[in-house]
Amino acid sequence: MQPTDDGALLRRYVENHSDEAFAALVTRHINLVYSVALRQVGNPHAAEEVTQAVFIILAKKAVHLQHYQALSSWLFQATRLTASNFIRSETRRHRREEEAYMQSVLDEAGTEVWPRIAPLLDAAVAALREKDRQAIVLRFYEGRNLREVGLALGTSEDAAEKRVNRTLEKLRKFFTKRGVSSTTAIIAGTISAHSVQAAPVGLTKTVTAVAIVKGLTATVSTLSLVKGTLNIMTYAKLKLAIGITAGILLAGGAATVAISQTNGNDRLTTQEIFKQSQDAYASLSSYSDEGKTVATLNDMTLITTFTIKLARPNFYRIEWQQPVHSFYTNQGVVWSAGKGDFMVMGDRGAQNQGNRESALSSATGISGSAAATIPGTFFKMKWGNQLGAAASSETRRADEKVGEVVCYVLTSESKGRTRTLWIGKKDFLIHQVRTVTSAEAMEAALDQAAKVTGVHPQITPQGITSTETHMNIVVNKTYLPADFER
Repeated sequence: MQPTDDGALLRRYVENHSDEAFAALVTRHINLVYSVALRQVGNPHAAEEVTQAVFIILAKKAVHLQHYQALSSWLFQATRLTASNFIRSETRRHRREEEAYMQSVLDEAGTEVWPRIAPLLDAAVAALREKDRQAIVLRFYEGRNLREVGLALGTSEDAAEKRVNRTLEKLRKFFTKRGVSSTTAIIAGTISAHSVQAAPVGLTKTVTAVAIVKGLTATVSTLSLVKGTLNIMTYAKLKLAIGITAGILLAGGAATVAISQTNGNDRLTTQEIFKQSQDAYASLSSYSDEGKTVATLNDMTLITTFTIKLARPNFYRIEWQQPVHSFYTNQGVVWSAGKGDFMVMGDRGAQNQGNRESALSSATGISGSAAATIPGTFFKMKWGNQLGAAASSETRRADEKVGEVVCYVLTSESKGRTRTLWIGKKDFLIHQVRTVTSAEAMEAALDQAAKVTGVHPQITPQGITSTETHMNIVVNKTYLPADFER
């Protein structure tokens, strides 16, 4: 069947450097890629460039995809991402232009539905969960029968049919909310008839020739598009996972499974350690540090460096940097100097966040949690306060050093998440926090996020480890309001 053929062709390309195998993949999928690209960028020439970039990306990532069971779904997502990257970098198109263009060129057959859902279709499919999206792309974009869909998804034909029907209902609701009323049967027939159209004559040959050499002969603009998209793929996936992990930790409440213990060298209970730590932060007039968060997801690592400066009653400044690739660093700052709460990301101007909680919450995920852990504890906020959970939920482990600081080590576990705190034995301040989140907990968090936002984040749930370390801590230094201004 074709799902197996895709994997076999990729393996032939990877293992034997078979140009014929790659050419077969391009021929098989180019119409799908070109059609999705055209709907996003609204311009045939731009769609060709996006298509070229997608197959270069496929060539570069083929070694990681040779066992993937639904290559067409991966190509759909890669095309969406590349097209979005193109639109951002070129600033050529927005939604009204896409819709006007599509209405002018689409086949008149089925005009009552297709021109109205065409501008919405790919966003609707992209918002689906991975398995649902695979089912729709395989069934209607590629025209596979239900048995083939089931084979690709590792389920039976009956199970595939149920998934397709449920997903069509999700699409119907998506379109209805946006003013397009229809039935699942009409939507299914319309997508089958119109979602994929023939790519321009000669594009297959051009794409194959450039992609099999991984873009060596591509134009500068295409290579820039490829490089940017590859980096966005890696960065966006890990960044989203970090943000979700931060949310899990901050919103998850107190853990409940562990019981406090004591160390043989002293008799402080976890409750007493937490109380002394709470008192230590409450006694501070100011706090500053430098640190970094190292987050890992399989073979991906994102390092965020940060500086934190806090003072009472409501002064704060947290800066962070995340090197995404050799030519781009994501950086930002959130602050209050007593005249409002602001955040700046990259080249954008200062955005008023309304209040301290909103500002620090908005910056939490993108700062590698730097805007949450210490500020939340210092200001004794409802979220981010690492000492806010019940101390009885913490297990006492053997003491360890963070740098040169000897620390109590307290660990709690709950619902697939393990949190470990390193609290200094002399200063009772937090020197390190590690959060390990299982794949199951990640999936549950994604499901919860989807219920709130209506959009399921497009990452494959995997375990993630995030370690946040605080160094060069200075307390009770005298600051002026100007010290916190941007």
